[in-house]
Amino acid sequence: MTQIKSHIPKIRFKEFSWEWEEWKINKFTSYVDYRGRWPIKTESWIFLITAKNIKKWYIDYNCSKEYVAEDNYLNVMSKWLPKKWDILFTTEAPLWNIWQIENENIALAQRVIKFRWKENVSNNFLLYYMLSDYFQKLIIKKAIGSTVIGIQGKILHNLIINLPQFPEQQKIASFLSSVDEKIENIKEKKKNIEEYKKWVMQKFFKQEIRFKDEIWREFGEWEDKKLGEVATFLKWKGVSKSDIIENWINQCIRYWELYTEYWETIRSIKSRTNLNINDSILSIKNDVIIPASWETQIDIATASCILNDDIILWWDLNIIRWKFNGVFLSYYLNSIKKIDIARLSQWISVVHLYSSQLKSLNIQLPSLPEQQKIVDFLSEIDEKIEKVSEELDKMEEFKQGLLQGMFV
Repeated sequence: MTQIKSHIPKIRFKEFSWEWEEWKINKFTSYVDYRGRWPIKTESWIFLITAKNIKKWYIDYNCSKEYVAEDNYLNVMSKWLPKKWDILFTTEAPLWNIWQIENENIALAQRVIKFRWKENVSNNFLLYYMLSDYFQKLIIKKAIGSTVIGIQGKILHNLIINLPQFPEQQKIASFLSSVDEKIENIKEKKKNIEEYKKWVMQKFFKQEIRFKDEIWREFGEWEDKKLGEVATFLKWKGVSKSDIIENWINQCIRYWELYTEYWETIRSIKSRTNLNINDSILSIKNDVIIPASWETQIDIATASCILNDDIILWWDLNIIRWKFNGVFLSYYLNSIKKIDIARLSQWISVVHLYSSQLKSLNIQLPSLPEQQKIVDFLSEIDEKIEKVSEELDKMEEFKQGLLQGMFV
């Protein structure tokens, strides 16, 4: 094939100076498009990889679990059996997720294309290239469809990509693999700290681990209470999505942010509103909030303590106001009481949780000094998790910058 154009990336290893050359993908890969194949599904046997399982950067074996019958497998996979490190590509929603096969004992479903590299191209380089912004934007330009956007295998296989010589491919792939390894190590570190936090919370709230006071005396017994005996409850429906304006003056908390933005404590407020504070329910430092509606029972049992006064509280929140340590309560409810709260909720098409139900919740309260010791210990763990999360964000950002600058 004749070279068409040459390119030089923005970020490059200094030992390489050759320009990158344009080639069609079909020069270096073969592909199989599995559309038109209808696997006979069973409850077990060979795992079926569908478009749902393929994500950017990994295969999710838990989000969808389907299997192909043994006697149907060879028919479904007659267009070449999968091979380790083959690259998988989703052709429709979810669009253009890409990762590679790590386990050959699988079947592949419709809306999945499999690439297999030939000689003189690094498989890992090709994988990272396809995950780069440059290639993703190229796919968008070639996508077709009005109601369902997608791309055909023959169009994909004829796209033009830019390739360096093989030694530079290997260098880039090796460097990006080392960055990925670093990211995975940070993720594992974060996961281990989070698991330790869950373990120690259970020990604290089951009273299997107890603190002592400042002169090493044991604290007293925890008191049995109904939550309604020691707290008051507020709830207000007054803020709509149209009232949320970015960069506006008044701070507010939206109920779904309890799942996406906040942990047991809310320090930095993410959202703004144009709603008048005089027409709103405002937080008092130490308030604990729990969503009043959500999609699943276990997720609705999510508590956070607000550490700021005068924050506008979004509609569909249960607001718990009490004189004890609010951060302690949020840790306590999110740990040993999470399942109990989930059981209190009601479900039709959406899960609802009412203050009248929360008032009946049985809780056990230690003294305020012991509450504070538990909070201090768990807060230190949260600080470690936050630092690791920041480290992970920086590495992800660094990787994204590489993907933008190393490919053309």
